[in-house]
Amino acid sequence: MAHERIIPLLNTHNFRDLGGYPTVNGQTVKWGKIFRSDKLSQLSDQDQQQLTTLSIQTDIDLRSKEEITAAPDQLPDHIEYLSNPVFQRDVTDSSKSVDGLSNELRSNPLAGRQHMQTVYHNMMTSQHAAHAFHTVFEQLLTVNENQSILFHCTAGKDRTGMSAYLILRALGVSAEIAKKDYLLTNTALKNFLNGRQAMLRAAQRPSTLIDNYTALWTADPSYLEAARQVIKEQYGSVENYLRSAVGLTKNDRADLRKLYLN
Repeated sequence: MAHERIIPLLNTHNFRDLGGYPTVNGQTVKWGKIFRSDKLSQLSDQDQQQLTTLSIQTDIDLRSKEEITAAPDQLPDHIEYLSNPVFQRDVTDSSKSVDGLSNELRSNPLAGRQHMQTVYHNMMTSQHAAHAFHTVFEQLLTVNENQSILFHCTAGKDRTGMSAYLILRALGVSAEIAKKDYLLTNTALKNFLNGRQAMLRAAQRPSTLIDNYTALWTADPSYLEAARQVIKEQYGSVENYLRSAVGLTKNDRADLRKLYLN
């Protein structure tokens, strides 16, 4: 049976299946069990029916309360909804309009990349974020055998991207393959971002602003590396971060692998 990595819904851009990735010990992540996405606030009836078809048990919303209030998820009634903010507010700026971006992003051509590198650094030093990641794993361990789980933020690339990276590493997927999944956001969001860039150029927005807006909506290797550097410096390894900061025990990891690996 053929499986789709990037799942086309009408009103999302970055809905993906984490299945199919090999682990370092020769197993494979099960297809159709763990899904990641961008915002779900504009799902059509057809999109919602597809979520039902995917047997999703729980939707974990990683956005801030402010983002949730502005654009609440549209879900089938039977899917359990869980608010689990990684940040108290949207520091990624994904939910901001172009007009809401800071003056620095209009004047400093490096501001977007530097901002995102700082976001990832702070995400991995934050106890609040570590608690949110703990909740994601807690929910993963409660999924029924015939059901699946979904987690998302606004763009589906930063808070969602790090959650997916940590999940894959906890399941025994190599750092290099987990990085490839992180960067796949750029393929999923390509048409969306191209359209936004064209609109900004047509409106004669400054090139610096367009470049920085692009940086905010890109999954860049340097962003992930900023997070990995913190993990290395403060914990020594991802395994130690998962155990010490997130609270994932050896038994938890064994249970996760029973649930999600073939």
